[in-house]
Amino acid sequence: MKILVINPNTTLEMTKSIGEMAEKYCARGTEITAISPDWGPRSIEGHFEEYLSAMATVETVAKYKEDYDAFVIACYGDPGVSACREVTEKPVVGIGEASMHMACFVGHKFSVVTVIPRIKPLLEDLVKQLGLTSKCASIRATNLSVLEIEQDPERAVKEMIDEAKLAVKNDGAEAICLGCAGMGPLDLRVQDAIGVPVFDGTVSAVKIVEGLVTYGKHTSKIGAYSWPEKKELVGCSTILKSISE
Repeated sequence: MKILVINPNTTLEMTKSIGEMAEKYCARGTEITAISPDWGPRSIEGHFEEYLSAMATVETVAKYKEDYDAFVIACYGDPGVSACREVTEKPVVGIGEASMHMACFVGHKFSVVTVIPRIKPLLEDLVKQLGLTSKCASIRATNLSVLEIEQDPERAVKEMIDEAKLAVKNDGAEAICLGCAGMGPLDLRVQDAIGVPVFDGTVSAVKIVEGLVTYGKHTSKIGAYSWPEKKELVGCSTILKSISE
């Protein structure tokens, strides 16, 4: 089984650590490739950057759709996931959706611990879109940017533990989702410190797509994720144009 893990931002150091997390937990015989799009923002911390990265991510899935058995979109806001599901029959899973659903299997409610506060509205919208509002105890932000997690992991783990403890004590969380792909390598340290299950989104998504592929399931093409309509795309890359030809 070949899985392409796409980090929608263009910080290659983060892409490398995301790939290492995926390889650490993937099943024997699963081949992981982790890449970033050819263009886009260095980090994703707002609507503008999310929309840019979404199109770059769709282009990347379209480019490699014949080469892999499944795709993981490794940004917690799940940019472009629905559009990516339109351009391939193969499973496409975002790390936000994956970790939230996994958390629901082991706790009555989960909280998300994420990066800077401006991310909270985006994740609130994602929770609502996924139909998980009643299961989400809270979304708690640290003072860390996406890139600062890579630069100062010790500060990151301290802030993550502090917010996770508050989520458990004050919000009623019984599981924690790490709301940034860059937080993944710190998952077990947070879990050991707070005593409840802590989920890295990349690992969660990899395990889910492995199950879908092994079970022989593909993306349904009769409704929301039908193939894109055939029409002219003006000024787009040749890869994007090929989708609608």
